[in-house]
Amino acid sequence: MEIINIFDKKLIEFAHSLHNNSKLFDLFFSAITNLGESLPLIVFSLILIFIKRTRLCGINMMASLFISVFIGAIILKPLIARERPFMDPVYNEYWIAVGKHIETSFSCPSSHTTASFAALFPIFLYFDKRYSFIAIIIALMIGFSRIYLVVHYPSDVLLGMCIGISVSTIIYFILHNNIVKEKLIRFNIYN
Repeated sequence: MEIINIFDKKLIEFAHSLHNNSKLFDLFFSAITNLGESLPLIVFSLILIFIKRTRLCGINMMASLFISVFIGAIILKPLIARERPFMDPVYNEYWIAVGKHIETSFSCPSSHTTASFAALFPIFLYFDKRYSFIAIIIALMIGFSRIYLVVHYPSDVLLGMCIGISVSTIIYFILHNNIVKEKLIRFNIYN
């Protein structure tokens, strides 16, 4: 547990040092964190579902998003019941300095990070790796924004990332199972 605390402390302090060097990071990470909201990710998934060429990826994204958020927000958050870092007097001043982003639920795991990796990791799995890695970079920036804004500990973000990647990878393999693939072809869902 001590190693996790050291990891959390070092990364939060690193994020705050970015704030101290340039207030532009406040605007950037405040904007990027909104990409991890469920609504933009659902809309993006739906767009891909409606395009035949990207339908399977969109289905993977949507299923992964709902299952991951259910696991993280509904099951794990109340079970772990970890307070937000801004509740700690040491980090409260950091939180105020970057704009006091209000969050009301428990901290662990990070729902924004869980949702972003659940929805964006399938893009990496389905598309050309020369370009699809950008989806992972966006998900990483969303996760880091949660640390920068002092609404999550780094370990919350790491757990959210693991959940999102794991669920989306499992869904990917399920959708590519021969039995499932045959059913998807029959319903004209699979390319």
